[in-house]
Amino acid sequence: MQLSQHPSHQGRAWRDRFAGRIITIGGLMVLITLGVLIWHLLYVTTPLLLSPALQPVKNWTVPDNENLLLLEDLSAGRAILSMTDACQLNLYQSEESHNALNLLKTIPQTCQLSTKALHHGGERYLFQLGADGLVRMERLIRVATRIERMQELSFLVRPALPEQILQWQVALSERWLAVAIQAEKTWHIHWVSRDRPLQNFTQELDGSGQLLLLPSVTTALWYEDNQAVFSSPQSNQQIQTSSSIESVSAFPDHKAVLIGLKDGEVQKWSSFNQQGQFVYQPVYSMPDTLSVRQMQMVSGKDLGVILTDNQELVLFLGSTGEILKRQPLRMQGQGFFLTGNRLFLHDNKQIEQWQIEHASSIVSFESLWSKVWYHGYAEPDYIWQSTTSADSSQAKYSLVPLVIGSLKAALVALIVAIPLALGAAVYTAYFVPDSLRNWLKPSIEMLEAVPSVVIGFIAAIWLIPVVEDHLLAIILFVWSLPIALILSAFLQKPVSRWLSLKWQSGWELLMAVPLVMVLGWVAFALGGELQAHLWPQGWLTDSHNYSSKNAIVVALALGIAIVPSIYSLAEDAIYEVPTHLRQASFALGATRSQTLRYVVLVAAYPGIFSSVMLGLSRAFGETMIVLMVTGNTPVADWDPFSGLRALTANLAIELPEAEVGSIHYRILFFTALLLFAFTFVINTFAELIRGRLRRHYQSV
Repeated sequence: MQLSQHPSHQGRAWRDRFAGRIITIGGLMVLITLGVLIWHLLYVTTPLLLSPALQPVKNWTVPDNENLLLLEDLSAGRAILSMTDACQLNLYQSEESHNALNLLKTIPQTCQLSTKALHHGGERYLFQLGADGLVRMERLIRVATRIERMQELSFLVRPALPEQILQWQVALSERWLAVAIQAEKTWHIHWVSRDRPLQNFTQELDGSGQLLLLPSVTTALWYEDNQAVFSSPQSNQQIQTSSSIESVSAFPDHKAVLIGLKDGEVQKWSSFNQQGQFVYQPVYSMPDTLSVRQMQMVSGKDLGVILTDNQELVLFLGSTGEILKRQPLRMQGQGFFLTGNRLFLHDNKQIEQWQIEHASSIVSFESLWSKVWYHGYAEPDYIWQSTTSADSSQAKYSLVPLVIGSLKAALVALIVAIPLALGAAVYTAYFVPDSLRNWLKPSIEMLEAVPSVVIGFIAAIWLIPVVEDHLLAIILFVWSLPIALILSAFLQKPVSRWLSLKWQSGWELLMAVPLVMVLGWVAFALGGELQAHLWPQGWLTDSHNYSSKNAIVVALALGIAIVPSIYSLAEDAIYEVPTHLRQASFALGATRSQTLRYVVLVAAYPGIFSSVMLGLSRAFGETMIVLMVTGNTPVADWDPFSGLRALTANLAIELPEAEVGSIHYRILFFTALLLFAFTFVINTFAELIRGRLRRHYQSV
């Protein structure tokens, strides 16, 4: 006979099944969310592994018997500038229907004027040199469908023009216009301020050599054979190369140049400020031999393009010289114009457009993790500088300062947190009675509920000035506190004999509080006097690396913040050691300290180790405290008195301002992936070690 199930039992079974399914769905949602997070991080950062590519797009036919003066982005409707044999200037625009050029405007002029044109700062400029020595600088602007000429500057060459001009060139920067005129024996270089035309000066160099103007640093690079001279109003620096110099090209900021030698070697020379003077020195040589005709950098990026004499386009990294791509050409290119990821190559017959794939995701392992020699620096260094003052400057994406900052913040925080957390855990789990433990443990764990932004705010407003003014006193207090507590522990046993059995355990807490207060008062009193005697002018005035927002402040603020996390797990591990193990140790005649050392801590060691690893992971992933009290200075320095910038703080600062899809954006997501990987590895490692230690000590 089968008994029917009670209705209450049926309802309970249904509720259990429903709760089990809800829990299962919740667990699956957590796993799905984690998977989506990892997928998105990989999706954003994967393009950093891609190599650049060049793809031809379309081409246009160049009008016969015309010399191209200025290339433009024909695909965007911009007009190119050319000159006919009769010295007439023509502006051509691409037709949308087919690959042909449509004459947009004609600018008549006489052949007595010599004309140059160039790009600068997104604008187009036209320069004319007359037989009378008058130099005119005009800006070409587009108004609706018309091209207008706006005169910006004109000046008269002084002294007068030489009778025979071999060639002339012009260069432009934000502040200076440079015009160089080559006569039979002399280069005449004229420098004119764009803001104050009356502020000008001239230079003269040997006319037998070639010249490259660097107006951003008011320097002219003269070269002949294997000799070169960087000539500026302040100094002349002469250099010598291993073989004859065939070509020179300037980087956008004019603080570095590429020098192509006859034997195919390509060297980069960069300048730095040495006692008020720019000094150039070799930085690297490219791994491949090249014959450089023209070089241009992609605006705002580290990617550069070289046109060689061997019908090749070469993509390279400007900071390291690594060659990424060599693309053979069907035409003998005479020059090119680069705008964004579009490249326009020309010869006498046609203009060809090329597309640079993955131009916004090009970065090398060396630039992320190795020292790089950047423009303006005297030596290679780890530098994070994602934003620059000018588009022509190099962005710097070394992750080493950020990783060092996160590790330094986490390690110094553990130095403070581990003694406090483990000491409190041992005391509440082993020494005090349960009645007192039930008060102390929740009180300490309640600190974890304090928002990290509150701790960071208190540290930024109150703790930083205290550390700056009383650092020596804090060091004395930290050093003397363990000694005082150890001495008080030796006094605890004889004093407790005079107390009743009820008060023999727990009364030491009442003694420790006034002891700490008195010790702190003595340390600050003596430390203040000693600090004022040793450094009367101020704390660490002789140290140029000292920062008020330093790793010491991080150690105190972040260390206090992670104490509850370490304490809670460690205290549970110590308290859960079976009572019969302690009693067996006492039965064998061991003291309480011996039992703690050889039995309790050994049995609880897996849990203690896991708590410390969790605290390290928590400190490494902290954001608000390190954002508010570190100064956010990305320096690769382990000095505890210097500032730092952590990976988490860097994400909080720069991710809202990063352009979506840019290399800056992708590298920030890569740092987020590093954070995730670090915490995942640390937690997994801690769990594996904890399981292994537990099995080991259970078998002993």
